[in-house]
Amino acid sequence: MNNSLRKTFGCYLALCLCSAAALAPLDAADARTRNRSYDRPRQKVETPAPAPLNRPLFFVVNIGKQRVTAYSNDGIYAQAPISSGSRGHATPTGIFNIIQKNKHHRSNIYSGAPMPFMQRLTWSGVAMHQGVLPGYPASHGCIRLPYDFASRMFSATEGTERVIVAKGDVVPMPFSHAKLPEPAMLQAPGSDHVASISDRILANAVNVAERNGDEAQKIDVKAETHDRADATDKLLNPREYALAMTKIAAKSAEDAERAASPARRAVEARVQEQRIAATDLRNAQIALSVAKGRLDAADKRLSRLGDNEPKRAEAEAAKAEAETKVKEAQTQVEAAERARADKDGAAAEALKAFKQLDVSRSQAANGTLFWKRRLAPVSVFISRKNQRLYVRQNYIKVFDVPITVREPGKPLGTHLYMAMQPAKGSADKAPKLRWLSMTLTEPSEDLVESRSRRRKGEEEQQRSAPNVSASAALDRIEIPEEVEEKISEMLWSGGSIIVSDSGISNETGEYTDFVILTR
Repeated sequence: MNNSLRKTFGCYLALCLCSAAALAPLDAADARTRNRSYDRPRQKVETPAPAPLNRPLFFVVNIGKQRVTAYSNDGIYAQAPISSGSRGHATPTGIFNIIQKNKHHRSNIYSGAPMPFMQRLTWSGVAMHQGVLPGYPASHGCIRLPYDFASRMFSATEGTERVIVAKGDVVPMPFSHAKLPEPAMLQAPGSDHVASISDRILANAVNVAERNGDEAQKIDVKAETHDRADATDKLLNPREYALAMTKIAAKSAEDAERAASPARRAVEARVQEQRIAATDLRNAQIALSVAKGRLDAADKRLSRLGDNEPKRAEAEAAKAEAETKVKEAQTQVEAAERARADKDGAAAEALKAFKQLDVSRSQAANGTLFWKRRLAPVSVFISRKNQRLYVRQNYIKVFDVPITVREPGKPLGTHLYMAMQPAKGSADKAPKLRWLSMTLTEPSEDLVESRSRRRKGEEEQQRSAPNVSASAALDRIEIPEEVEEKISEMLWSGGSIIVSDSGISNETGEYTDFVILTR
């Protein structure tokens, strides 16, 4: 190797050694850093626990801001973004209720599209469910929710919650008014006196459900419960009372069901005894017929013999014996008839007892269903158009009655009044409910009139929402006192009153609450 090559190689080697020396500490440090990061325990990212749910729960959907807010008895419970209906598939606005829940629902309209955590608002196809949120209205009318919110609310709802859908803000406001009903406080069931009252309440409710409301008997529960000199029993609000009566009705149904089998066996045993007695009577009657035939034969034989014939004595003895047999057979028939009558009476009594028990069992089962329905929030709808008040509970019609709206030609607007739990720490023996009011700024829509205008080719007139406050709307409504008392017997937190200019919506049907459309 010549000198020039030797110098070049030496420079290259020195450069490599320097580079290695310079990089070695960095690699070691990086390795130590990586090792420390692997060895270091991972820090847990704790998500805050959701606030405890203090019912009742309801939802307000703001289409304009693409947001949903869940409210509980304590105020705002949760909020989330949404994606509502796109152009041509607008989400209807108004007052709705959750009427069906299905965790793994698939659309029966849009080719089986998945709709996880579906909570249905109308039977025509509008629901809240988990879906894609692009940041703007993009659905076919449903209200899409983010996954966490949809899952959490699906677990939280019971299936009776109100859902208010509006184009703008609808803010629940504390509200009070003299015409809002107060819940009737009833004595805990147990005494015969209270039991008779509860039976009359049940009879009255059934009467109201099956007949016109103004024909139903009036029950002055307050007078009978509060005017008692010995009224020391605990007072229960309507829901507590319904819960107590549900337990009593369930126990009655259980007792009636338990007694059904022995009663049925008793009927079967008495009927079998009745059959045996009938068979014994038939056998005795046959024996009597045979004895009478032998007596007739002996009498004819005796009549053919002369007075001095040697066989006459034998014929007379045979006749006497036949007469004795007839008397014995007649006695047996009479005894069998008495036994048959006794067994018929016993069978009839057993059958009567079983039928009464079956009626009691049916009544107990109906009572259980009735009081379970009374556990659900009561819903009242007042229509200016129809001048009627409608009541539903657990999506079942209870009754409807005529009422008076003063100045019926002027609009009332659309208002929702929600009954909330009494304030904590209330020392009142009969705590008052807290009320929230919500006024929808969009005018309620009468679909029948709208379709009629379209058929006639008339132009749709843009209507503006009436400027009527929640308090002014109630001022103009007159409700009969007996109707207020019936509502008071069912009213507790979660109950609601809707006031609207329109009649019952076409979306209000079987297994729905009142649906009020404002668009």
